[in-house]
Amino acid sequence: MPVQVFVNLYVFYGLFLILCGLTAVLFIGLKAKTALVSGGISGLLSWLVAYLYFQQHTLAMPLGIGLSILLFMVFSWRCTLTLFKVFELQRTSPTEVNAKIIAFLLIGLMAVVSLNVFIVRFVF
Repeated sequence: MPVQVFVNLYVFYGLFLILCGLTAVLFIGLKAKTALVSGGISGLLSWLVAYLYFQQHTLAMPLGIGLSILLFMVFSWRCTLTLFKVFELQRTSPTEVNAKIIAFLLIGLMAVVSLNVFIVRFVF
């Protein structure tokens, strides 16, 4: 596949991660600053990988594959913890459940997209 395809893949992946962080803050409020930071840093790292692909650097491929699988693992872990928190809040504080459900859905989506980026990059 042409290098430009991978540049575009990681540019859009980075944009997606940053927008997920912003969406979390928009829907949940400033309590979601962790989502903003993790989405922002992950997005910037993805753009770094895109830049390395653009420069045809030899580290681009292993960094791209490593970043996407690492983010998949981190987001899956965080998604699982958030789901357990939703179950806990349903018993103790039902009013806070909606914010945690939104966080769960966003983190889960980030995990699924990260897995797809890994698969696309690993296969091609």
